[in-house]
Amino acid sequence: MKTSGIIYYHAWDAPSTHTSTTAKSKAKSRVSTRSTSWATLLGLGMIALALGGLSGPLTPRLRLEAKYALISAQRALPAYQAAIGAQITAYTNSIYARFDQRVAQIPTQPRPVAPAAFDPLKTPDGASIDPINKDFSLVIPKIGVNAAVIPAVNPTKPGEYLKALETGIAHSSLSYFPDEDGAVYLFSHSTNYDWFVGDLNAVFYLLKNLEEKDTVVLFYKNTSYTYTITGKQIVKPTSVSYLAPQPGQKRLILQTCWPPGSVTERLLIFADLVEESNETI
Repeated sequence: MKTSGIIYYHAWDAPSTHTSTTAKSKAKSRVSTRSTSWATLLGLGMIALALGGLSGPLTPRLRLEAKYALISAQRALPAYQAAIGAQITAYTNSIYARFDQRVAQIPTQPRPVAPAAFDPLKTPDGASIDPINKDFSLVIPKIGVNAAVIPAVNPTKPGEYLKALETGIAHSSLSYFPDEDGAVYLFSHSTNYDWFVGDLNAVFYLLKNLEEKDTVVLFYKNTSYTYTITGKQIVKPTSVSYLAPQPGQKRLILQTCWPPGSVTERLLIFADLVEESNETI
């Protein structure tokens, strides 16, 4: 005798299609979330690399500008200190005068002092500048230039002068030497290539900050030649008359590309000789 019947399942025992579907949905959600996370990280990494590529070339330029700002601040510091000192002295004198303390009263007029000897090789804080060499070098205290000069470089041959500019400042073979009766012509990079400033060959990057009466010192064969800036001019690359020998006047011409990172024009700085030290340095 066969028997048959219906087997009843409780809710917790019955196979559930809904539960299986939910598990699959959760698994897909985890995979999707993981993919989104990796995509986000990859996107952020690419943005960081792009920003680094844009900001990296600007770092040396900012470093040079910051260096010049520090030099300017150091130069202004003595005047600022003197002004503060004068204010303190005036205030102290007024206090002494108010209480009639004549014995301790500070003199209102400073005692005369002997004028200090002119020394162009001084930093803004008064420290001495040692030239990089005394055979042929250029020192510009205001903008922190202290570089070797490569003599007799032909400015009409790019292969020759570009190699010289990798290590310092080029002296035009068409011009005179400092101990001769004529103009000395020196040229160097403002940058090493478009919109990027290198520390080694962008010697003349801050040449733009020079003004009249600023000091430039040339060393040649253990003799120093001190010049003062008389003016500057921006010319086209085709203006090559300044490269021609200029006899009869001891002066200095500095040239670099303008604006920095461009070869569109040339910046020329003119300076006249004011002092020559014939003593061995």
